[in-house]
Amino acid sequence: MQPEGTAPSAVSFANLWWQGRWLRDATLSIDKAGHCIGLSEERPRGVPCIGGLTLPGIVDAHCHAFQRALGPWTQRAASQRDDFWSWRETMYALAGRLQCDDLEAISARCYLELLRGGYTQVAEFLYLHRLGVARQPNADQAIARAAQLTGIGLTLLPTLYQHADFGGAPPRPGQLPFVRSTARFLEDWQELRNRYPAGSPIGLGIAFHSLRAVDIDVAASVAQSLGDDPLCRCLHVHVAEQPAEVAACVRQHGLPPVALLASRGLLSARWALIHGTHATEAELAQLRASRATLVLCPTTEADLGDGCPAVEAYLAAGGHLAIGSDSNIARSALGELRQLEWSQRLARGRRNVLASAQAPAVADRLYQLAAAGGLHAVGQAAPSGAAAPSGAAAPQRADFVSYDGDAGDWQLQEPDEFLSTLVFDAPAPRAQQVMVAGRWVIRDGVHAHEAAIEARYRETLGRLRTIVREGVHHG
Repeated sequence: MQPEGTAPSAVSFANLWWQGRWLRDATLSIDKAGHCIGLSEERPRGVPCIGGLTLPGIVDAHCHAFQRALGPWTQRAASQRDDFWSWRETMYALAGRLQCDDLEAISARCYLELLRGGYTQVAEFLYLHRLGVARQPNADQAIARAAQLTGIGLTLLPTLYQHADFGGAPPRPGQLPFVRSTARFLEDWQELRNRYPAGSPIGLGIAFHSLRAVDIDVAASVAQSLGDDPLCRCLHVHVAEQPAEVAACVRQHGLPPVALLASRGLLSARWALIHGTHATEAELAQLRASRATLVLCPTTEADLGDGCPAVEAYLAAGGHLAIGSDSNIARSALGELRQLEWSQRLARGRRNVLASAQAPAVADRLYQLAAAGGLHAVGQAAPSGAAAPSGAAAPQRADFVSYDGDAGDWQLQEPDEFLSTLVFDAPAPRAQQVMVAGRWVIRDGVHAHEAAIEARYRETLGRLRTIVREGVHHG
């Protein structure tokens, strides 16, 4: 077996899910840049073989890594009516007390778990920027170090945040660490361009926290000013997550959030809209027509009591879909797909809601949609098509996750049930082999730096717990 950190030129997989079908004993050739350049359905002698089930890695299209620390601290009722807004106060207490080293420690633990959960890339929606006494933006460096340590692919999304609500309401005290003027945001963007230039393993995009936190005219101006910047791969924004947000947007602008973006001509294939929980079917149709991506975070949306959008018609019409771990209350791509379908079942009173006539197996359909949609959300082209066994491979990055025999009873099933077993019948499967851009980052379930990552995370969490609790009650 080749150790973690190596970059093989070829690898065989006992069972490889490639372009929507299972291949037995398939061998991929990989170039030095980490792309798949050849596929054959045979196992040559001398080429290492990975057992179990192997899937292409998925992009986590929406992540706030620092919120990984919040999970157990927000499961006790803050009032008789606990909701998203009360959860937010605990989040503010944590964010306002983080130092750069804290952010790096929490993020490294989060990213390691995401790798084990089937994600090979992450889009970090970062509204922290200056931590501690540093005068220059430094939160991005903590995130970049965490990604480098774990080996996960990173798209960094510096986030503009200016107001507490529509109409330019002044920020609340807990929001002050996130706030930047438009001029400062653009200055910081130039610094990030220097830190992560073309050819860097770290990709860049930008984000607007939400239309309640950034005025629509400011968002339009910033989007236009960076529209021709080749380093700005994508634009992300939270929309329509809560009914109160939608109602406030209608009061201020006469339109709900997605419709407002569409009315200003802002939506395009470069945009990813996060949540859309309370978007109407008409708004989702506008989103689809623009070729933007809808990013759902089903486990976080369930944990926060957000709800779930009606996406059946959106997907049937060809809408782009990605998934994200968001608050990181869970860190499993397969778990997000399961929660997505189960949320739809609970809301619609039917089973297999997101199946289609062409793809009756829900797990297969959702995995294929999320794999392609995640790439779209971060400005990367999805593979152009399946490679013939003797032909050139699709231009696909060599990102793969492999699950072994402990991941459910897949060995008792036929191949057309493998994904159904992983998504719906396997208790929290963990990837045992993970390859990112052609390099092994987890081998036989082990990451080279996991002991140090775990120790540092435990120390950080122990120190922050008391501070955050005091902040919630006295901040």
